[in-house]
Amino acid sequence: MKKYDFYEKVSRKTFKRAIKRSVLTLLVLFVPAFSADVVLDKAFMKPFGKTLHVNAKIVQLSNQKQMIVSRLGGHLEKYFVEPGSEVKNGDPIAKIESLELSRMSSEFLALVKKVEAAKERLQSTKKLFEKGLASRQDLNREQIALASIEAKRDTLASQLASLDIEPESLKKPTDTIIVRAHADGVVSRLLVPLHTNLGAQTPIVSLVQKSGYYAIAYISVREALNLPKNLKGELQIGDERFSCRYLYLMPKVDEETQRAQMLFWIESGTKPLLLNAFAQMEIDAPPYKEFVAVKRSALTMFEGEWVVFLPHREPGHADHEEEAEHGSHENHAHHEGHDHHDSDEEHGDHEEGDEESGHGEHHEEKNPFEARSVEVVATFGEYAAVKGLKPGETYVSDGVYFVKSLMLKSELGGHGH
Repeated sequence: MKKYDFYEKVSRKTFKRAIKRSVLTLLVLFVPAFSADVVLDKAFMKPFGKTLHVNAKIVQLSNQKQMIVSRLGGHLEKYFVEPGSEVKNGDPIAKIESLELSRMSSEFLALVKKVEAAKERLQSTKKLFEKGLASRQDLNREQIALASIEAKRDTLASQLASLDIEPESLKKPTDTIIVRAHADGVVSRLLVPLHTNLGAQTPIVSLVQKSGYYAIAYISVREALNLPKNLKGELQIGDERFSCRYLYLMPKVDEETQRAQMLFWIESGTKPLLLNAFAQMEIDAPPYKEFVAVKRSALTMFEGEWVVFLPHREPGHADHEEEAEHGSHENHAHHEGHDHHDSDEEHGDHEEGDEESGHGEHHEEKNPFEARSVEVVATFGEYAAVKGLKPGETYVSDGVYFVKSLMLKSELGGHGH
């Protein structure tokens, strides 16, 4: 009976060790995959000023907007674009049927034939003049008549070319105008409904450039008058942030809010923004002071404090320690099993001690990172000024929630043992 109890306890202990090895294997496989999602960075010194939080309106200057018009009146038949469409210079915008164009093209074709007839009359007059049968006055009259007809033809040819119609290829009258874009941009609005009779020079589409966006920041008059010219701003639109460069203080306050208007240029690249939209802006204003800077993405709340995660030890070092330590524990347990199998109580005590020791080691290995409490002093853009770190210290700048999840799982796992 005593021998049976001994083998039962040994089997139970072997089973527990197998479970521990499985958990360890899963942890070793999990950590490399996890580490691929973690980005490390180094803290550095950076000047921070007083951060002003203001509202800002996205605008474009008047010279960056275009109104596309038709040079002739007519009936609006079709749009080739819609609001939000990106167009390039020369892309078709709309189709218009114009009676004026029909008249112009017919007159042009008639003038082409008149020029041919006038040239023939001039040649005949030259021959008669050479034979003395026509006067110099007759010759001059035919030359003037030809020049007048050619001038009218060339004028109409130029007008047709400006309407994107090639005069040389025109064989019969046409009434179709294809209105085209005069620059690259984004369609803001369609200004005229389809099947509308419109006059010449009527705007039909508004076009805005994809770059060259500005922000008007609304700030108190007292602060605006005391701010320097070398200011920087950060515009936040949803989850995206755009750097802004201060240009000048506009000459009058906003009538509705009675606030000063500061014009910033938005460094948005080619990303289109929504005009007249309001967004939050941060302005970095003096006085400036240097602090240790980390990325905002590194900060997280952990156990009721702002923390930054730091690597606990060199990568790869923990894995080697695990293998060495677990190997020694297995040998130690095996030795205990042979030397103390006569005493059930002593065997149970050793088993319990092994479990406690293994639990502590596993808990330590499951935490390749440590949480460092910090005090957030200021924020601007993607960086935060903190106290509690030293310049040059390595910290987790991205993948913080993975690290936090790993530490929480580690703590839960430790309590479970």
